Amino acid sequence: MWALGGSSVLAKHALASLLIPGRGQGMVPDGGLFAKSATLRKAALLIGGACVLAGLLFFAAPPFRQAFDVAMKSWSFVFRTAPGKTQPDFEALAKRAEMRHDPEGLAFCAVRLQDPRESARLAEEATRLDPNLLWVCAVVGMRYPRLTETGRWVEKLERWDPQNALFHLITAESIPQSNVQQGGGSPPTKEQEQAWQSAMTAAFQSPKFDDYLDRVAQLNRRVVPRYSFYDPYEVQSRAQIDLPMHAFENSERFAKLLLHSGADLEAKGDRKGGRAKYWTVARFGQLIDSQGRTDQEHWMGTTLQAMAYSQLQASSERGGNEAEAALFSYLAAKFDPVKGRHAGPAGESAFGRNTSRRNAAVVSISGLMILVFFGLGVAATSILIIGRRRSVRPAAQRARPVATIVILTSAGGLLFSSVTLYLTYRPYWYIFQSAILNGDSSQTRDLDEFLLATQMLPGVPHPLNMLLDALLYSGSPSFLFYVWAGVTLLGVSGLAIILLRHFLGRPRADTTL
Repeated sequence: MWALGGSSVLAKHALASLLIPGRGQGMVPDGGLFAKSATLRKAALLIGGACVLAGLLFFAAPPFRQAFDVAMKSWSFVFRTAPGKTQPDFEALAKRAEMRHDPEGLAFCAVRLQDPRESARLAEEATRLDPNLLWVCAVVGMRYPRLTETGRWVEKLERWDPQNALFHLITAESIPQSNVQQGGGSPPTKEQEQAWQSAMTAAFQSPKFDDYLDRVAQLNRRVVPRYSFYDPYEVQSRAQIDLPMHAFENSERFAKLLLHSGADLEAKGDRKGGRAKYWTVARFGQLIDSQGRTDQEHWMGTTLQAMAYSQLQASSERGGNEAEAALFSYLAAKFDPVKGRHAGPAGESAFGRNTSRRNAAVVSISGLMILVFFGLGVAATSILIIGRRRSVRPAAQRARPVATIVILTSAGGLLFSSVTLYLTYRPYWYIFQSAILNGDSSQTRDLDEFLLATQMLPGVPHPLNMLLDALLYSGSPSFLFYVWAGVTLLGVSGLAIILLRHFLGRPRADTTL
């Protein structure tokens, strides 16, 4: 029994001496197990080196390299303060494509650049090199309808694809002051209003709608591998080339004019003419909903249909046709009728928004911890190397056991962070690869939500707003986030000060004995 008890005490002292060398001074006066045993110190360094090597070997895997880039960019987004070049990678890619006279590379950059003038220049250069890329002008014109080149582009596009409603939507938005909102700006002139109504009438009467985003996806599959441009922040940016909000606003405004005109015709006794106006709106909504490819387009199509079906329901009720009124009531409810607010995008992501936010926080923190642990390991290794010299102060030599502990723990932390980063991001890497190489967009919303969440502080929706909320509302989740982050930082700082004072304040050995 005494032997077992003595062994237990010795094991406790050994463990305390291993973790905190100062605790074992009574038993090991020279600084703990790592200071006592050179073999143990070498074994710890070998284990630490193996962990570091294993962690660095993850960079050989493409998913990990992309994950680390995403993690580092996430922190640059969060702490970006001064405006600068927002798309330096795309600018460099555009220069490479120009040097190679690559029309597809130029078109790839044109549809995503946020500089309207540069985007227009690249689109025209791509079209000059390859006339089959004329559709690129439609995508650029859809994003920037006020460009001076828009009118010339629309003329060419209407001859190339004469039945597409997209060009008329671009023309309507290109008319100055055509989308004046209530309470702001000067009203449009009579000529501008007539030109806008003519463009919108042509759009609502068109039998086809094509936003050419399927061609953008095909362009991705060819250009991304060609230039090894595997940046999900830049490539997977459908929101930048989606149908703009102004197209929906113009369509909704013109639909309300048609519905109001139909109601006036019905009030004057022309029920057939009024219902024809309602059906014009419904058919255009069906066109956008059936031929659109994005949530924004389906949202636009279903909302326009809901507006029209509500009017058709009221018209059927006034005409005494209860069966028809019930049908239109069902259709209006199915398409989420407008009641002061619009319905959101249909469908849910496979992972869920909360899971995407959680994974984004894990990726951002794991990438940061890799750098932190690597920096600690480098610093501890430097101390260990310096401590081997005989000319250094005794304090540096006494710090060698602590440096060994730091190397071992930092190496383990680096390996653990690397494994966490790799496993967390790997599903999103597969989604990105499938979207680019195979055109499979079934789970791209998960990737979009993940990338959006990485541009915010982990655990909080927006850095500045949530910081203010945390200061004002002590019961909010963000308040708890900042409180525990502060507590953790104070704890780590206190531990560092205690260790520093302990090892620098120890009395030096008496060399006269």
